[in-house]
Amino acid sequence: MAGFLSVGEPSKTVTIRRLGPGDEHVVRRLADREPQTALLADDRTVFAAAFAGEEPVGFAFGYVLPRRHGRPEMFFVYELEVDEGYRRRGIGKRLMEELLAGHDEAFVLTEPDNDAANALYASLGGTRVETVMWDFELPTSRA
Repeated sequence: MAGFLSVGEPSKTVTIRRLGPGDEHVVRRLADREPQTALLADDRTVFAAAFAGEEPVGFAFGYVLPRRHGRPEMFFVYELEVDEGYRRRGIGKRLMEELLAGHDEAFVLTEPDNDAANALYASLGGTRVETVMWDFELPTSRA
């Protein structure tokens, strides 16, 4: 997360909580660009943050995706980030647990060589699968 700087002392107690309407200032503090704070009011969006005192030091963000077959929905973990000064303290795991709570099925994408992320997801009971993802950069309008 570019522009996300260490704040406070890493020895502070870290708390985790879900964000919602009224927490726009927290989302802005965590962002390196102007964020889409309206997502906080979307019932299918889950945003959790880690705080050292009053300062945000990490976050996890995802969506409930409706499905056309099988279970009616699946949770997609879109983003997870912990400030470098607070890593290796279990904060990422706690953020993921908060994000995944109440969901029966979830998935997350990461790079094959992202050892820290892959170890975290394995420690949470995730199963690694070999999947190919395709990105598309589409024009904003089609003639």
